[in-house]
Amino acid sequence: MHIVVTGANGAVGRHVADRLAARPEVDELVGLDRLATDGAAGFDLLTDDLTSVFEPGGTVVHLASSPSSGAGDQVAAANDLAMVERIVEAAETAGTSQLVLASSAMVYGAWPDNPIPISERAPARPNPEFRFGAVRTEIEQMGAAWAATTGGTLTILRACTTLARGRENGLANLLRHSAALRSAEGDAPMQFLHAEDFASAVETVVIGRHGGTFNVAPDGWLRPDEVAALRGTPDTQIRAPGFVISAVSEARRRLGGSTHPGLTPYLQHSWVIGNDRLRALGWKPEFSNEEAYVVGHRPGRFDNIDSKRRQELALGGAGAAVGAAALGTAALARWLVKRR
Repeated sequence: MHIVVTGANGAVGRHVADRLAARPEVDELVGLDRLATDGAAGFDLLTDDLTSVFEPGGTVVHLASSPSSGAGDQVAAANDLAMVERIVEAAETAGTSQLVLASSAMVYGAWPDNPIPISERAPARPNPEFRFGAVRTEIEQMGAAWAATTGGTLTILRACTTLARGRENGLANLLRHSAALRSAEGDAPMQFLHAEDFASAVETVVIGRHGGTFNVAPDGWLRPDEVAALRGTPDTQIRAPGFVISAVSEARRRLGGSTHPGLTPYLQHSWVIGNDRLRALGWKPEFSNEEAYVVGHRPGRFDNIDSKRRQELALGGAGAAVGAAALGTAALARWLVKRR
């Protein structure tokens, strides 16, 4: 087997490269990343010649993404699409036999009528306000077009929020900071996948040459209060309508905060996924949601604070949140007036 792994220096990519390189079935593994290391060649997926590293009958595992793609950045989104466009074109030219694309559970969207958990039979219908999920859907469609044209094996891995030791995930960080207020419409349960479990899922589908779409997630999920307990943050019980939360999030983003108004539905409605189909291939997660969260959690300002002080901070934070909500609503009203 000849395998190319893009994003080989990433949180998931380094584990994937190590696992596949150790397999006796693999004759050659080529790791590609923007920065050259001992395990990866320096390579720009937007400009360098991909046909020089792809081989007939080989496998391509595409894990790379732009640094700001998880933050909903438009330029990053365009770059991610351009990378996949070049990859599928080069894979068709080179005669690649299997293409593995890393996607996201966000392609299912966060909607009130979502089943819990969501299976692969559910349609992709990402919330349009947050570009990340829509881009992943477009990437999947590009892969499907490649498979239809070439007859190659396409494998799509839809992962929940992924965390790795010592490397704070951009999307996880964005979700955490976007939850400044709790939604009056409800709280979404959450899932956290350890990077090593994602890597073992890649190993399973590559070595077994399994095609199709597979959800990648630990067993079960966490309630919002369980996440708050793991994080060590107070539960203020401050709730606001979704449009207020989005307005406050946008105001904070304009001031440089790590938030995005398009994430509001993902904080309100469930988008947790089931892993039954991947488990049927013999894969099983080694880490629980709690373990993955703790491994990837960067200590916050509330960590190691006694309960009395947390309560004081919560009360102060509640007042600030209400004030921010009022300012956000006023700003939104002014914006709507100007639009008219």
